[in-house]
Amino acid sequence: MTDEWTATKQKYPVGSSLKGTVTRVAPFGIFVSAEGTRPSGVVADLAGMHKDPADDSVVIRPEVGDPVTGVVVEHSEHNEQLKIHLT
Repeated sequence: MTDEWTATKQKYPVGSSLKGTVTRVAPFGIFVSAEGTRPSGVVADLAGMHKDPADDSVVIRPEVGDPVTGVVVEHSEHNEQLKIHLT
């Protein structure tokens, strides 16, 4: 475990709010850049994304460059990433 990862977990404990900017969209979720995190250090999975009110099978994904806010739901130790659900 790196010192940077320890500091990130202290800054963003599970349950805390996080603001950032979408840096990449992938089939399984989106990568978010946030203050105090490394590149690719924050991932929002599809389960936590908003759905189209007219068809809840359609996930509304933010685009690269969009600002997002989420809640930290997990510290993924094996790859030193924060997992968030968008709010």
